[in-house]
Amino acid sequence: MNYAALKREIETDPLGRGYAGMTDQQIADSLNVANRTVVVPTVVGALGIMRLVGPMMGAGILDKLEASAASDSRLKWFLRELTVNGIDLGNLITRAAIDELVVAGVLTQTEAYRLKSAAERAVTRAEELGLGVYPVSAQMVQTAREGSY
Repeated sequence: MNYAALKREIETDPLGRGYAGMTDQQIADSLNVANRTVVVPTVVGALGIMRLVGPMMGAGILDKLEASAASDSRLKWFLRELTVNGIDLGNLITRAAIDELVVAGVLTQTEAYRLKSAAERAVTRAEELGLGVYPVSAQMVQTAREGSY
């Protein structure tokens, strides 16, 4: 358990969870709920896209990319990377490119959401902080609060 990180979290309350008014058990419960979203590396190829968003939507996305690639050099290379090595839907540049495709009218907002959400997962605040122990107990919170670690 990283007690120093836990103590810092409780004292600074960076997300405004209201730790100061909570019991040790309430803080532990708050830290153990999977209500935080993190982006994780998720490399997919063409078939992976079809698996993630469904065959109909996936084929539609791929068809739109292919049709637009004829007039857009960036899309041509994006599509090549997708089909040769796969693309990482968790990569910040890839995610920005997906947003640009919505602005350009190539993809719908729903299609972009489905692609990007495939690289997201819910985690607890304890996991996000890297506390090293899950679940966090009321006793751990008490130890961190007291600084007796």
